[in-house]
Amino acid sequence: MLNKRHLINITLFVAGWGTCLCFGNTVALLTTIVILLIHLKFIGCWQQEKEILLITFLLGCVVDSFAGNLGILEFSTSNRLLPLSMACVWVLAGTTIRHSLRFCSKRPWLAFLTGFAFALIHYALIGVRYGTYLAPDFWQTLLIMSISWSIVLPILMAFSAVWLERYKRNNL
Repeated sequence: MLNKRHLINITLFVAGWGTCLCFGNTVALLTTIVILLIHLKFIGCWQQEKEILLITFLLGCVVDSFAGNLGILEFSTSNRLLPLSMACVWVLAGTTIRHSLRFCSKRPWLAFLTGFAFALIHYALIGVRYGTYLAPDFWQTLLIMSISWSIVLPILMAFSAVWLERYKRNNL
C-alpha cells in the first residue's frame, strides 16, 4: 500500500528522471545529488540502502553501456560508456526499490511486469527526447531493453530483500 513517503519517493524519482532526460550532465548530476540527499534525510536510510543504491546504479550503467557497445543504444558521445545524465537515472531508480516499488518485493511476476513497463517508457522517451538513440529497429530495441529490465528488476528486488534482512539481523 502506498503511503505519503512512497508518493514523495515516486514524485522525486519522476522529477529527477525527467530532469535527467531533458537537461545536460551538470544539471542531472546536481539534481540527482539533491534528490538523493532529500531521500536519505526524509525517506530512506544510508545504512539500510547503500548496497541497493550502488547495485542499481552499477547494473543500470552496465546494461545501458553494454547495449551501447552492442549497437542497441547509440549515445551522442564517442565514449563507450553511457552519458552521466543517464547514469544518474539509475541512482534515482535505486531510491525506489525499497519504497515506491515495495509492492513488487514479494511478487516476482509483478517486478517482471514493472521492469518491462518502466523500460518500455524510459527507452521510448530517450529515443524521442534525449541524445541517445535506439538502434534502427525501434520496436526491436524497445523489446530487448524491456526484456532486459524485466529480468534485472526482480533480481534487484531479491538482493534488496536479502540485504535488508541482513541489516535487520545485524542491528537487533
